[in-house]
Amino acid sequence: MNFSKKKNIKILIIGKNSFLAKNYYKYSVLKKKITLIRNTEINEIDYKKYSHLINFSYDKRIKYQNYNETNLIDEKICNLINNKKLIYIYPSSRAVFKINKERKFYGKNKKIIENKIKISRNKKYLILRISNVLGFYLKGSNLFISKLLNSLKKLNIIKLDLNKKVYKDFITIYYFSKCLDALILKNATGEYNLSSGIKINVYELCKSIIKGFGKGKIIYLSKLYTDSFVLNNSKLKKNTRLSLSKKEILEYGYLLGKELKKNA
Repeated sequence: MNFSKKKNIKILIIGKNSFLAKNYYKYSVLKKKITLIRNTEINEIDYKKYSHLINFSYDKRIKYQNYNETNLIDEKICNLINNKKLIYIYPSSRAVFKINKERKFYGKNKKIIENKIKISRNKKYLILRISNVLGFYLKGSNLFISKLLNSLKKLNIIKLDLNKKVYKDFITIYYFSKCLDALILKNATGEYNLSSGIKINVYELCKSIIKGFGKGKIIYLSKLYTDSFVLNNSKLKKNTRLSLSKKEILEYGYLLGKELKKNA
């Protein structure tokens, strides 16, 4: 690690209670350089003090309403920033690549926000198209992993609305934090797919989690989707020199099951 670069870094995180914010802070090697605030505090901040800003806060209405009908939190923050050198880090989504009927508002709105940040920050931005993040979290009502773990904990069942052959691009929360640290230390800007670049069969991952939990079964709902995807992360690997293997992802699934057993 380049400690001379680390010395000049000062990170502001908005949305301190989000799943990603909490876990990034937990695993980050830059923890001493981080200030966490709620989105209600954005008017009280001296933005000139910071080298990087990460906005983990978002309005849930972007999932089911048009952009202009939501709380325009990113626009508000961009208008408040009076520091041309500050790098605005936006955790976006892989949904911007495939705007389907089920998530048409979410993907469309995320893309609108990306474009507004690009215009406002004039190249001083880092947009992260994040794949599916795995972490032990039971409170996220809309998160794939939270719904899966809660169902297994309460019913000894994992309910899937995905075809058995469906694969996705999964990353661990620890890998997410390492990649974000590496990009911040490099003062990286532009757009990155923060992903593993590996096809992981959802059924296979669920089996690993059940094995760690020690019991349970997978049942399929009547309506099944075939939403497979994998993101190209060659740019991320080149600039961070970090990678994640299929074995590591499935082993992490097993550990999630073990952790769930402790909390059952």
